[in-house]
Amino acid sequence: MEKDRISQTQLCALLWAGLMAPAAELLPAVTLPLAGRGAWLSAVIALPVLLALGGLLARLGQRPGGLAGSIRRGLGPVLGRVVLAAYLVWGELLLALRLRLCAQRLIASGERDGSMWFFLPVIALLVLWMARGKLSAFARAGQVFLAVLLMAAGAVLLLSLFQIKPEHLLPLWLGDAVPALRAAVPLLGVLGYGVFAAFLLEETEPARRRGRDWLLWGGGGCLLLGVEQAVVTGNLGPQLAQRLNSPFFALAKSVGVEGAFQRVESIIAALWTFADVALLGTLAFALWKLARALFPKVRQKPAVTGALLPGAVLGIAAFPEGMLADAFGRESALLGNLILGVLAPVLVFLVCWGRGMFRQDPYLVDKPVDKVEDIVVPGKVEKKREKTEKSD
Repeated sequence: MEKDRISQTQLCALLWAGLMAPAAELLPAVTLPLAGRGAWLSAVIALPVLLALGGLLARLGQRPGGLAGSIRRGLGPVLGRVVLAAYLVWGELLLALRLRLCAQRLIASGERDGSMWFFLPVIALLVLWMARGKLSAFARAGQVFLAVLLMAAGAVLLLSLFQIKPEHLLPLWLGDAVPALRAAVPLLGVLGYGVFAAFLLEETEPARRRGRDWLLWGGGGCLLLGVEQAVVTGNLGPQLAQRLNSPFFALAKSVGVEGAFQRVESIIAALWTFADVALLGTLAFALWKLARALFPKVRQKPAVTGALLPGAVLGIAAFPEGMLADAFGRESALLGNLILGVLAPVLVFLVCWGRGMFRQDPYLVDKPVDKVEDIVVPGKVEKKREKTEKSD
């Protein structure tokens, strides 16, 4: 039976489509208190860290067993299981939070009052239906989601360029570099959602230009985040953008073309459901991989069902009020993402490097292969060659 695999381009598309959900809600609101008008520089400053983090996650995630297997082998059976359990619990909590925030935005974007008891279960069932299917099908849908989101975001940002006030962004001096450096920390917390996509790296096909591809995806993503922060801050001003819960959607309220359309914020908020679905689906698939690493006999459909149904209940029970969900997303979620999305992978990589795991399996590191069997049983190829030589 052919294994369900995706390309690394599809995984990157799925990653950035999902990251556009928290980015639109939190940026530049979480970076402005630290950097002021220079908050948009935080995306440029965070780029080297993002590229390095993506590189080491790729080294860990493309070994046998993926990132979960590397954590268990590197940290040992006891500590490794503890760390995997921490990722499992944190992913479930983020799943509940994103379900709550997505339903909350859909209610706010409608003309009439909506019910949380309707929107949240519907979103959960939609993601459940997609996560119970093949990862390759979901990855192809993620590419479509990203294309739609980029067109929508590009339209909003392009139409808002003419309303930017230069005094909201300039002048910038050398002293503004240090605050911008501090502002890169919460931005990395926003990008920390993407660590769960690394648990799907074992399902990707080997790529010959993995480093260059990630450089293009990472650079393009950070460029978009920098432009988004600059346009939002330039239009709304640092003080107002800092106080808003979702500055990007507030910016969409002022977008329009005279005689064509006005007030497109409801359409933009609805389209951003694609970003939530991409992020929620990535979390669901990652939780399945984590559950399988802890309990090898678990299967995909029971695992994702056991993640999404409790997540839907937890989304309402743990966050009964919208303000509580917003506050958790701005503070605790970013702190947890920094710990598990940035610090923990770095520590795991250093431990694996110190134990010589990469030197023991040099053929698994940065070397493209043509067949999966060449990775799992490298001696098999040599035996085949010996038999061929004897027959000759």
